[in-house]
Amino acid sequence: MGYLDQLIQDCLQAQQTKAERIFEFSNFDDLAQHAFYIYVIQQVGGDIQQTYQDYAAFKVLKTHACAKLNQPNHILYVGSSRTGIKNRLKQHLGFGPKQTYALHLSQWFQGEYRITLHQYPSTTSASILQLLEDDLSHSLAPAFGKLGTNNR
Repeated sequence: MGYLDQLIQDCLQAQQTKAERIFEFSNFDDLAQHAFYIYVIQQVGGDIQQTYQDYAAFKVLKTHACAKLNQPNHILYVGSSRTGIKNRLKQHLGFGPKQTYALHLSQWFQGEYRITLHQYPSTTSASILQLLEDDLSHSLAPAFGKLGTNNR
């Protein structure tokens, strides 16, 4: 089967794949150990232009690996994790390695945010999860982060 045939097949399967549960993150105990997630980090209130400028200024410092700048939006970031949602969220919150591409919120952001998690079965393939993440990212147009996997 060729690349395009596989991509079409994956897209058809992605259209039928639904989250097992969608919830707001409140603490790490909420998170299933062996599940796959797509997460959305959203600014609650505040000035999205100022948030964008603050992150751009933080990125210029080059003290941490930072996500790509897109355009101001109350949706800050859309991402996924198949290998450890707890560690990935800690990185975005600012409690991970400086060299990992993430938001590092505790280093520059003073506002309020909400993290919404879409939990998928551990049987969901990497390609399907990536298509679902890309679709959500495309529709929400987050302020930061790139579209697509790092493994292409």
